[in-house]
Amino acid sequence: MDKLVERFYSYVKIDTQSNDESLSTPSEAKELDLTRKLLEDLKELGINGEIDEFGRLYAKVEGEKDLEPIGLNAHVDTALELSGKDVKPQLIENYDGGPIKLNEEYSMGPEQFPDLKRHVGEDLIVTSGDTLLGADDKAGLTIIMEALRYYKENPEKKHRTICILFTPDEEIGRGPEHFDAKKFGAEWAYTIDGAFPHIIETENFNASHAEITVKGFVVHPGEAKGKMVNAIHLAKEFDSLLNPAMRPEHTSGHDGFYHLNSIVGTSNETKLGYIIRNHDLKKLHEQEDAMYKAAAYLNLKYPKGRVEVKIRQDYRNMKEVFDKDPRAVEHAKKVYKELGIDAVFEPIRGGTDGATFSFLGCPTPNLGTGSYNHHGRYEYASVQEMKKMVEIVIGLTKAE
Repeated sequence: MDKLVERFYSYVKIDTQSNDESLSTPSEAKELDLTRKLLEDLKELGINGEIDEFGRLYAKVEGEKDLEPIGLNAHVDTALELSGKDVKPQLIENYDGGPIKLNEEYSMGPEQFPDLKRHVGEDLIVTSGDTLLGADDKAGLTIIMEALRYYKENPEKKHRTICILFTPDEEIGRGPEHFDAKKFGAEWAYTIDGAFPHIIETENFNASHAEITVKGFVVHPGEAKGKMVNAIHLAKEFDSLLNPAMRPEHTSGHDGFYHLNSIVGTSNETKLGYIIRNHDLKKLHEQEDAMYKAAAYLNLKYPKGRVEVKIRQDYRNMKEVFDKDPRAVEHAKKVYKELGIDAVFEPIRGGTDGATFSFLGCPTPNLGTGSYNHHGRYEYASVQEMKKMVEIVIGLTKAE
């Protein structure tokens, strides 16, 4: 079996799903099963590493002293939407452009996912239809490790000092917790956690989340006329006051959104959970203000009820860091050009650990993995594109 494919299989078969209800770090001890394997794989390549008390694996490969050290990051955990246990990857060699049967119940094809047409003639790794694949971000881990293997097998190839960081809990927003920029040691870095190999992501959402508590005024429904304020209906009215065009299903590109992702309650009390996103920080604050104004309006309209809004900032757009320190971006542009790749810059419609790393002193754009349809049973990875990403990582870290 191809070495890259063999390594990828060995990683995706380890269950590392994180847990957003856990208070421990990592959120699930099983994430360390893969982190410890990565440590052993590094040792086989002659690279010493350390797993700290928070489950972060730091390692360093010394290189040319006159060049800035470059960091590489990927995360070990998988998403919550579908199980990552007992993953059974399937290799579709020389994909013919038609439907791919995952199992007796599920298939995938270009009708559902038009991007599959780009992969005709490539070797695709798909799921068995029962689990996600875990290419997010075990493809990133594989790419980094294969680049390191290249240097091990070609000791004459000079490179920069390569700083490595593998983190848990990225999928629940806790990957950057306890990040130690000094221990990492990189002047700048790259997360290998995207999709398309030619896309360099230097923008992400500014992010907040809101918790809305709606309190009703409850009396017996038979005696409710002119008295009752039903918290469920009041919650619905609150949501209706937010711009319906700014829901995720109606937005793209740089559009911001409100995403109502939870609603729990009774006529007495109902709680709403929102995530709020915008690439423009000023516009994000305007969205937050709109929520406060909606609550104030309803509190005047229904004095017996009560709407309370609590908003917490999550992360910011890393673009403002690159505007001040463009070295990581300029270096990537130069390498992609040398490799004959027409780099495209697109905003991430989500977050990235690199955003937090950037604000903690290590500017960190996000690069691709050659994997797609993340977080579900239709996830797949292109072997050829993963190998292209290995080539890119080597290009980024080689001595000039």
